[in-house]
Amino acid sequence: MSEEKDIRKIIGDNLKTIRTKLNYSLAQMAAECDLDYAHYCLIEKGKRYVRLDVLQRISKNLGIAMDFWFRNDQWHLTPIYNRKILDLINTLEPAKKEFILELLSSYRKTRK
Repeated sequence: MSEEKDIRKIIGDNLKTIRTKLNYSLAQMAAECDLDYAHYCLIEKGKRYVRLDVLQRISKNLGIAMDFWFRNDQWHLTPIYNRKILDLINTLEPAKKEFILELLSSYRKTRK
């Protein structure tokens, strides 16, 4: 029987992975998650349990689904990239937004 990983460690490892992929410092990530620096560090190290309302706030700030925190598998930063892409697209004028949509639709068709 395999040994199960502690949920604190899973959540902490996932936070660290996100932070590393975003190229954020501990302080930047704590600020992005709207957490005190020391509290954030303890969570990332897997030394503190996280209340669900705190996880919900972190998820919202990072654009990540709540179920992500309870998985112990490989993943992609699609929700984070989606948020960044949408923020950029929303700065464009309507004609350019339509062009981007057509471009992405064409790309999607070629990937199937």
